[in-house]
Amino acid sequence: MAEERKIYVCMRCGRVFSKSEMEILPGIRCPYCNFKIIMKVRSPMVKRIPAI
Repeated sequence: MAEERKIYVCMRCGRVFSKSEMEILPGIRCPYCNFKIIMKVRSPMVKRIPAI
């Protein structure tokens, strides 16, 4: 079983969780504290775009 990336963080409790964990509750909420405001974590990889 492949490890699922954890890509969301709750703005109240600070826990990091995946989309499948978030789908336990109806709507978009933290599965731990039921807070509505969550943030998507940025990828650690930096995108480089060449200048024109």
